[in-house]
Amino acid sequence: MSDIEIDEVVSALRRRVTERRLAGDYPEGLEQQLESEFHGMMRAIDRHEIDTGRLGGLVDGVRNTAHEVRSIAATDSRVPGGSNAHAALGRVVQRHTQPLTESLRDLGVSVADALSETRRLFDAQNAADERQLLDALAGVLDRLAVLDHVVEITRDLEHRVARLESELDAS
Repeated sequence: MSDIEIDEVVSALRRRVTERRLAGDYPEGLEQQLESEFHGMMRAIDRHEIDTGRLGGLVDGVRNTAHEVRSIAATDSRVPGGSNAHAALGRVVQRHTQPLTESLRDLGVSVADALSETRRLFDAQNAADERQLLDALAGVLDRLAVLDHVVEITRDLEHRVARLESELDAS
């Protein structure tokens, strides 16, 4: 459920409560009690500050950088015979730097994997928060439905009592 749909549901609930309150259907203090409970639930589950989209881009960047790590340096030279000297020197240096290069590449992949898991957990928590919010809204709607039913029963009883009183007064 998107933020807009949730806002629409909350707005509809507020309109309904206002109509019922003005009609005298709800007991004194009910609106404040429901509002307080709703704000408490929202404080417990509101995590809109977490945006995992940017984190996904950063993960991709780390993963790409890790795979681009190379240990072979360029061997071309403008000096006659320089390319051969650079190639020989490159092999000697590579022998010593290859383990470091592989370790750096592995580290980058591990960091990217950890960030991917972090993003997955954030997304899972957001989904759980949304489910909790929907459950909370369902609870509010259930309470309003019960109150609506109680109001209807009360009106029916008031009409019956009025009718009985008028019959008693008539006799």
